[in-house]
Amino acid sequence: MALPTCPTGCSAELPIVSFDICNPEVCDAQISKVYMTNVGNPLTDWTDPVEWNARLDNSAVAADSIRTLFVVGSKDKPASNIKEISLKRKVIGQKDHTVNLKIDECTDLNHEAVRQLECGGNFLFWYETLGGKLFGGDTGIEAFIELDMVIPESSDEIITYDGTLTWKAKFTEERIDSPI
Repeated sequence: MALPTCPTGCSAELPIVSFDICNPEVCDAQISKVYMTNVGNPLTDWTDPVEWNARLDNSAVAADSIRTLFVVGSKDKPASNIKEISLKRKVIGQKDHTVNLKIDECTDLNHEAVRQLECGGNFLFWYETLGGKLFGGDTGIEAFIELDMVIPESSDEIITYDGTLTWKAKFTEERIDSPI
């Protein structure tokens, strides 16, 4: 899917919209899965379940393997970069995007993975909501990951690994119904 085309003049074509007073379409929230691979290993066709199934593997050593992280997550409204230029005109630059995530399974393998990811780094990501919407396009989202362990003082709570994925982009990421 191509990036949106921004207007180049003062007479912009208005985007097409769709609303239904009797049967509104809503999308269930909460990011429930994050898919992660190395930069340089995008998908050929992110709508193809066969390609996903061939690459999804939480223990394979291939550089193009895609890990599946079960998370409780959210995506904040991106921080806009609006600049005022001459004649009090405004332009929008790249936005700062953030996905907040929490891993709540504290297996030994997950703990060691978090320890390795504490180095930080850029990876390719896709994320999926409980409502079955997948975000990221063929190329994925190149984002920086930051994770840390949190141990609450209450014995009624659990250890979690909390973190963020952050990146800059002008546009919201592409979305499809998850083929996975």
